[in-house]
Amino acid sequence: MNYLDKGINLINQIKSLGYDAYLIGGCVRDFLLNIPSNDIDITTSMPIELLKLNFDYKDNGSDYFSITIKYEGSYFEITHYRKDKEYKDHRHPIVEESDNLYDDTKRRDFTINALAFDYNKKLIDFHNGLADLENKQIRAIGDPYIRFEEDALRILRAIYFSSKLNFEIEENTLNAIKDKCYLLSCLSVDRIYEYFIKLLSTKHTNGIDYINKYDLFKYIPDFNDWLKAVKLGYSKDELVYAYYLKYNKYPVVITSAEKKLCGALNDLIKNNFSNYSLYKNQESLYKLSKILERINVNVKSLRAKINRFPIRCDSDLALSKFEITENFEANMKSIAVNEIIKKILDRELRNDKQSILDYIEVLKNAR
Repeated sequence: MNYLDKGINLINQIKSLGYDAYLIGGCVRDFLLNIPSNDIDITTSMPIELLKLNFDYKDNGSDYFSITIKYEGSYFEITHYRKDKEYKDHRHPIVEESDNLYDDTKRRDFTINALAFDYNKKLIDFHNGLADLENKQIRAIGDPYIRFEEDALRILRAIYFSSKLNFEIEENTLNAIKDKCYLLSCLSVDRIYEYFIKLLSTKHTNGIDYINKYDLFKYIPDFNDWLKAVKLGYSKDELVYAYYLKYNKYPVVITSAEKKLCGALNDLIKNNFSNYSLYKNQESLYKLSKILERINVNVKSLRAKINRFPIRCDSDLALSKFEITENFEANMKSIAVNEIIKKILDRELRNDKQSILDYIEVLKNAR
């Protein structure tokens, strides 16, 4: 049984308890477009407390009249009918319960995302979303200027859906996006990044084309800079490193693991892929292969070079690091180890105990 049919079974179960329920939003849109969907949203007249009494659930949003229900081995996001009272900070709505489906659809962003199915898969379409689906266009529900003023994330969602579905943005909606794009600066960088990555993962370039044509990211310059890397054809997995190479600084969103890899990338390039830099960054080299190949580095030959090294890790040293460092004090301990490794990698020193002991004497006398 597919995911959507499980959702139909669930709303029939709710109906048997005396309440209305509908599949709504993306799952209906995707079904009509013959796109697989594993994200089923349901809206219902059944009070949240009664849902909790009758179903296995996770409470991850009941303050917003929403819970997640486990049914037939799958999870479904279920909300009570809602309507918005007002919005704060161009993003977060204050919501209250409603007693009808129409109110719930009216608060949604675009007509194609406000379509609903009843228990018989009968389509409910209050906002001519089916026509927009057939015409392949993204249209805001109601006045687009008000909708984007309420929630600036809707701007990014319009751009994203245009790419995901290969749809055009309807003229009035697009004009409102152009006029209201300054509101993107009100969003958190993490939220912008989430949709930016989604945008890059789509097959079509509609969204990026809109951004570039109308300079929609001019109020979020860090992300505008990232678009310049996108123009060069980098994938989303390479984007952080492309940014780092282009601007010699970290992008606005970066993980500690990515920072570490940026450091390795810098070390390799700055030292012209010396034996010692390759030795230190062997693991990172594999993770950075794609971005290095982008800048015409022959990663295959570098891997072959590493495979020919006389040592591959510090434990391969004929004399242990402890035995080396006991001959030195303070920062000379690490300097001595590194110098010995460099000499061995460059084949200027053999990896045997006596050769290393002789070189230690050279280092001690050089101080």
